[in-house]
Amino acid sequence: MTHIPSISVIIPVYNAENFLTETIESVLCQSFEDFELLLLDDESTDKSSEIIRSYDDKRLRYFHCKHDFIKTRNKGLQLARGKYLAQLDHDDLMMPDRLLTQFEFMESHTDIAACGGYMECFGKYSGIWKIPLEPEALLPYTIIHTPILNPTAFIRREVLTKHKIRHRRGYSFAEDFKFWTDIIKVGKIANIPMVLVRYRTSEHQASIKYRNESVEASYRIQYDMINFFLSRIAKDSHNGKKVMRRWVPAIRDMSESGYISASVYFNFIHEIIIGLINDNIINIVTL
Repeated sequence: MTHIPSISVIIPVYNAENFLTETIESVLCQSFEDFELLLLDDESTDKSSEIIRSYDDKRLRYFHCKHDFIKTRNKGLQLARGKYLAQLDHDDLMMPDRLLTQFEFMESHTDIAACGGYMECFGKYSGIWKIPLEPEALLPYTIIHTPILNPTAFIRREVLTKHKIRHRRGYSFAEDFKFWTDIIKVGKIANIPMVLVRYRTSEHQASIKYRNESVEASYRIQYDMINFFLSRIAKDSHNGKKVMRRWVPAIRDMSESGYISASVYFNFIHEIIIGLINDNIINIVTL
């Protein structure tokens, strides 16, 4: 009988020969050993494929894909067999106990759809990248930022299957943000207050090279989340509806007219929602 691993680690690979060995080793040396490692080569033109094929480890699965990043990432979701899916970028490094920490957390928090954690940045920039922890804080946080740092993501696979969630086109360089907002609309997300991944930074990162495209797509996702909140205010929260329907259009008009920036607009709406929640004026219905 074929063994079904507890965790599927998914790494899309594209021209990563300078970093790939170190990344793979950080996974294979995990303290938690019941996993499979899916390496999806997005038609690299360097020696990435040779590096992957040089490994003789039964946990490693190699797939050659045509160059289409969204399709490659979705192929990883489709091929994964584990109860949980762990994501990692091809140049980042797992901390030794990352998989064990997230596996134990998800096993003991069965109401959580996905979890992440902190990252240690190295390379061009250094420091610890932190993010809110509790589901109640992360839901409104989506108005200003993604609720999970993508390389730390650990997902309950049945949530994706049940709700048919996949990476979607049309959100250039912000598709991860869209992926997480799709998940948080159907289940809870949490973060663990530990550094789980070492995140490599450089001036060649897509988030830096294509910042304008990323920002435009992120704005559309943030507007969508504001509308989601408006639709999820409990029906008996008359005062909450009144406040939101009065202020959201007014502040958006100020943003669109250039009086305030979009980032100020999103932060303003975020603070309004947090205040209403803390004062028990509105009850945001979560699923």
